[in-house]
Formats: sequence, structure tokens, C-alpha cells
Amino acid sequence: MRTRIRHFRKQRGLTQTDLAAALGTTAATVSRLETADMTVSTGWLERIAAVLGVEVADLVGGSERAGLVCLAEIGRGGAVRALAEGLPLSPSLGAPARDPLAFRVAEDTGSYAAGDMLIADRVPAGDAAPLLGRDCIVADITGERVFGRLVSAEGRHCLAVPPEAGAAAREIAAADWIAPVVSLVRMFPPVSRPRSGR
Repeated sequence: MRTRIRHFRKQRGLTQTDLAAALGTTAATVSRLETADMTVSTGWLERIAAVLGVEVADLVGGSERAGLVCLAEIGRGGAVRALAEGLPLSPSLGAPARDPLAFRVAEDTGSYAAGDMLIADRVPAGDAAPLLGRDCIVADITGERVFGRLVSAEGRHCLAVPPEAGAAAREIAAADWIAPVVSLVRMFPPVSRPRSGR
């Protein structure tokens, strides 16, 4: 059975040796588990999921780029709202991210145009310091999400300023994860061509 062990291990910056030490096994065993050269039992999946901080279902949820779906849109004031129905996207759009998320811009705001698709790369809130000054989605531990320029990050406390002019900073008291924008996909209207005289 193919798993996403390698995907989550790399996402967390761990080597096979690091993961092996946390599991009380060898790097060779981790390698065999990642490549399906060894049967991955439920017990192994539970242990690995606990070390990587994911659910067992995440480890067996298909290939790393099986599909990218836009599930939310960004509105004014940094509001992030769930879409009624997900929009499937090409998995290749997530290539710049290790843990890609996609968001659609609902209306023109700041330098973003309605319909823009933002691809973001989710990281734990504790890794936010290098993201200062970048546009990010910030999710708190209750699931509320905010979009804006990350201007402060101390522990789990963050401030993000939405992109429109004059917007007030939004405070996130207990951030769970932060996803900096890593790519922007903008669709332009098709070029209209005059009809031929034939």
C-alpha cells in the first residue's frame, strides 16, 4: 500500500533517521515503510501519524498531488469563507508548495483581482517568523481563517493586515497554521477577434 509518510516527513523537515529515532526503529525500516517494500500495519500507521502530528487517514489519503481543490474564497477585510462546492484544480498548480492550499479571490481587493487563484503553502504557526511581510492565510485553533500581510508573529499570536487600502490589522490570538501565498494564477478574458469576411 502506498502512503504519504515521505510527504509528511519532508514537510516537517525530518530525515529518515530523525523519524526512525522518534519511532524507536531504524532508517532502513522507515525507508521500507515509505516505499511500500514493507507491509504498513495499522499499528505502524498510528505510531507514525502520532509522531508526524497527522491523522492516520492523512497518511493513506492518496498520492501527494492526487488533486488540488479550492475550498474557500477570500473577501474584503481578510475574510475567508468556505465555498458551497469545491473547485477542482490541476494538481500541477500546487507544485511550488509542500502542503498546498488553494483560495479564490471573491472581489477586487488591493493588488488582487476577482477570480485570482492563490496557492499557499501551509506550515505550523511556530514556523511563522520568516513569513513576516508576506501575504498569508492564518488559521486559528477554532478554524477561523484570515487573509492578509503578516506583520507580527510571536508564538501563536499573529497580526495580519488585509490587502485593501486602509484596512485595520486582524488579530489571531491562537494561530494553528499559516499558509504564505507561493503563487498567483490570474485568468484574463479571451482575446476577441473580428470575424473573417468569408
